[in-house]
Amino acid sequence: MKVTAVKAKVVIIGRVFSDYRKPIYDILSKKYSLSFLHSQNKSGINQIVTSYSVKIKAFNFSKKETGTYLFIANYLESLKPQVVIHEFAIGILSMFRTYLKCKLLNMKFILYSHGYDRKKGFNPQKSWYDKIRLLYLKRADAIIVYGQFDKGILGKYVNTEKIFVAQNTLDTHHLLSIKNKLAIKGKDKIKNRLGFDKQYNLVFIGRLLEDKKPLLIIDALYKLINIYKLDVALHYVGEGSEHIFLKEKVQQLALENSVTFHGATHNNVKTGEILFASDMMVMPGYLGLSVNHAFCFECPVMSFEQQENGPFHSPEVEYVINNKTGFLLEEHSADSLAFALNNYLKNPTLQITIKENIQKMVSDVFPIEKMVKGFEDAISYVLSK
Repeated sequence: MKVTAVKAKVVIIGRVFSDYRKPIYDILSKKYSLSFLHSQNKSGINQIVTSYSVKIKAFNFSKKETGTYLFIANYLESLKPQVVIHEFAIGILSMFRTYLKCKLLNMKFILYSHGYDRKKGFNPQKSWYDKIRLLYLKRADAIIVYGQFDKGILGKYVNTEKIFVAQNTLDTHHLLSIKNKLAIKGKDKIKNRLGFDKQYNLVFIGRLLEDKKPLLIIDALYKLINIYKLDVALHYVGEGSEHIFLKEKVQQLALENSVTFHGATHNNVKTGEILFASDMMVMPGYLGLSVNHAFCFECPVMSFEQQENGPFHSPEVEYVINNKTGFLLEEHSADSLAFALNNYLKNPTLQITIKENIQKMVSDVFPIEKMVKGFEDAISYVLSK
């Protein structure tokens, strides 16, 4: 008689269930008896519910997205998981009660997040917030972070044996399947269908917020057209508070024929087409999963190096390697953007090399399997203890 292995019971707790996380959790749900407990908020992130997720009540006591209390205690008692994986943000005040509940019920407690405030760094000697973070990190049975850099930072204070890296990513299989279909049609046909009538195309994808500095690209575009004499267009994909100022700037500089606002969309085919037809994704502000998104469509990324005043990049900045998969400029200005873009767009040999490097990055560094494995390794580790 065939004996079916019993799946370990795992509960993941987070503030929201973002749609881009679903492919990762779908895979985990096949290996484990998975439940995802989450609330919902009014951020610009597309949020969902699935068969293995449960929308729970929450009390938001702060304007900050992490300032919340999740009512999950009763769910842990009824679900009786072996492992609890909790989003690590000290603003989630219910996290302490959840930790105590896990210890009382002999459940393994795993934290997952960046591990610290990437804008301020990690300095538990001086920061009370970091002192609190360190208490949690030391008491957790395991820690999951999104990048090797973060592991290195936390590893100075916590046993590295219990720190696991789940390379932050998207559903690379799905995105690459879209890209492969577009490649069969060819870039020129996609450009024609989208109405891209310029020789070169730049794209910005994300919420149009001040800290992402979308206005800076318009100044760079003006220089590319009027100083470097390039036939180039700029495409914004997203909505946000800066939209009105962007349109005013476009009118002031008479760039109406060179700038297109596509609006916000969560359609991977549409955004994939725009990325595939573009020569560079330009993100003057902080970089996040937009890097993975762009790379899946062989579109390089240009941004600025992180300095004391920003931009405060997420771990995905590790994937942007100067002159290999993209560019992180030292000088934070429209002039430097325009200069670097002009040099790249006029260098076909460099474009081919960067495209090849991007393909290796997607296949070897952040395929979806790498993120899933980070979670699996952490779960296996705590269950073995």
